[in-house]
Amino acid sequence: MVLSAKQDAVIDGIVKEFSGLAAHPRKSGHEKAVSDYLAARLTKLGATVHQDAVNNIIADVPATPGCEKVPLTLLQGHMDMVCVAKRGVAYDPLKDPIKLVREGNVLHADGTSLGADDGMAAAIFLYLLQQDFAHGPLRLIFTVDEEVHMTGSMNLDPKWVRDATYVINCDSESLDTLVVASAGSVHTDFTRDVKREANPYDCALKVTAKGFAGGHSGETINKGKSNAIKALAQALERLHQAGVPYRLAQVTGGAAANAIPSEADAVIVVPATQAEQAKEQVAAEEASQKAVYGTVETNLSMTAEGIERPEQVWSQADTDHLVDLLVLLHTGIFAMNQHLATLPDLSANIGTVRETEEGVDVEYFPRSSSNERLQEFVENLPVFARVTGFQLQVGKMFSAWTENVHSRLLPVMEKVHKAVLGKEPKVAAMHGGLETGFFYAMDPQLDLVSVGPNTHAIHSADESVELDSCAQLARIIAGTLVELTMLH
Repeated sequence: MVLSAKQDAVIDGIVKEFSGLAAHPRKSGHEKAVSDYLAARLTKLGATVHQDAVNNIIADVPATPGCEKVPLTLLQGHMDMVCVAKRGVAYDPLKDPIKLVREGNVLHADGTSLGADDGMAAAIFLYLLQQDFAHGPLRLIFTVDEEVHMTGSMNLDPKWVRDATYVINCDSESLDTLVVASAGSVHTDFTRDVKREANPYDCALKVTAKGFAGGHSGETINKGKSNAIKALAQALERLHQAGVPYRLAQVTGGAAANAIPSEADAVIVVPATQAEQAKEQVAAEEASQKAVYGTVETNLSMTAEGIERPEQVWSQADTDHLVDLLVLLHTGIFAMNQHLATLPDLSANIGTVRETEEGVDVEYFPRSSSNERLQEFVENLPVFARVTGFQLQVGKMFSAWTENVHSRLLPVMEKVHKAVLGKEPKVAAMHGGLETGFFYAMDPQLDLVSVGPNTHAIHSADESVELDSCAQLARIIAGTLVELTMLH
């Protein structure tokens, strides 16, 4: 075995490096502190480090003696994380460290997301730099803002990529699977100014959708989950259809565009004479949600409770058009892949709804394994904006990554994977978006494979990682790098 250390020692070494990352806040778009930390840590470990204008880290590591002519391999992950906390947990993602809780083979955080997505990539790479095994020249690339806008990949100078032959990305979520293709995606925002006016009704209710499973909007979109924002909108639509007049006073929901919302709530006002009828409609939507999604959504709850009456509320038109938009926007799978029956080909997620200074913003996040299909889908979105009076902003499309059918890296990793785990790995495409799509767009001749440790409930406050899988992944990467020295 390439790494001679015992399993517990490997795990301890990786957790030590991960603890260093967890001490530095790294919410997407706010990575300067963790970027500086990585630069200092890599420099101490002997790498030549470049920190670019957006705080990406590029670190070159020389080949071990005799392996200088082996083609350059990139080891890549992202430094940012989705920052969410359980209800009632005090957590400032711009200031507070992640509090780690280790329970046997499982590492999780104390009431917040863990950041194993994708901090474990950095921890494993840092650990490997301290081990003694043969490898060709390496370049470690840690990008910023992968979880939201892909700012790091979009602004990475292609010169750091185009002289490489192999890329091992560590942003997948199951150790038994080697990923060879991923979906493209695009951020879209529906925005609308909101007019506030005097409250015409004498009763206020807080309508809450909570306890939904949530999770990654790519990797778990086909798991039969509901969406808390969508459920909230459908409850409000029930009021309309039942003839209960209402106005919105507040609305919020979701944590990130690429996370299926687990919570959403709205403050509405209704005539006091119809308050009980409004509560009955919310209860009816809860029953409907449980009937449709109950085998997966075992903890969902929808309630309507009386609260203090607000003085100002949204206009009727603004109330109606937001609910119309949320009802019209489909969330979930549109189509499955024609060749791989379990792989979604096109999906979309209502990720967040937020009030802004001017009005309201809705993040809608579609994905597809086909760039052409994604483009066709996005071209239809202006219709939804037009019929609901919203403005639509469409971001830059994140490219899909197409499999390299002539890969030399994949069979090497399959061989090493089997040696480490004792079984053949699965080889699959994924519906989640990976930065490999940008690397592929920079150079379609790159030989790319993505692999990761066993992580669970990513993008949620229940996120965890299996530590033995982290140690096994370290052995797989080290073994692959050794095999590449013998291939060339």
